[in-house]
Amino acid sequence: MGCQPNCKIYHFKKGRVIRKQRIKFFLAKILTKSIKVWPSYIALSLIRRRCKIQLTTKMLQNISKTIQRESPCNLLVFGLGNDSFLWSFVNSKGTTIFLEDNEKWFQRATKNSKVLVAHMVDYNTRLKDWEIFLENPSLLEMDFPDIVKSTKWDIILVDAPAGWGKGPGRMKSIYQASKLVNRPGHVFVHDCEREIENIYCNTFLKEENLKTEINNLRHYYFSS
Repeated sequence: MGCQPNCKIYHFKKGRVIRKQRIKFFLAKILTKSIKVWPSYIALSLIRRRCKIQLTTKMLQNISKTIQRESPCNLLVFGLGNDSFLWSFVNSKGTTIFLEDNEKWFQRATKNSKVLVAHMVDYNTRLKDWEIFLENPSLLEMDFPDIVKSTKWDIILVDAPAGWGKGPGRMKSIYQASKLVNRPGHVFVHDCEREIENIYCNTFLKEENLKTEINNLRHYYFSS
């Protein structure tokens, strides 16, 4: 008995998703070769448009240049997103690990990838309780896989979890970044125009460590 119409539609949609992911993977791989020589604004702009990355091209360039200068390095990223393939390739000679709390997005991002190394984490927080956590930093501790705890992270990018609505908020990820980053080391935090990200960055990453700010992306450098 042949495949029913619904079966054909399912396989068609599944194949289309896989093809899109392979195209993103291939494009990032080809264009990133030029980034390894120099993080070209044009190449990053093409990747950003094709992969629908939220970070601006200038932000991508700033992070890419930092990775390039520190390469090979240990890169920890809070959040899996459309930019994940880019970071893995830019830091292809180093170690890149992603932490994600959304199981559906975790499955979607890692299902057809042999490149991304990611772990599920649980924040157990609510955005509306941010003041409670700020007054009690001990509540901001997290359970991480052993490799995350034992590695000295040269660069950390905080772009998760959800920092709006009923999301967990980025209280723990910002706090943990301040603890996990190596000295010397770099921490990037996205969406710093929001009140809670701004307050937690000022409290735990400290304004004196702020190196650059591109729109709502902050780059902190810890010299010692």
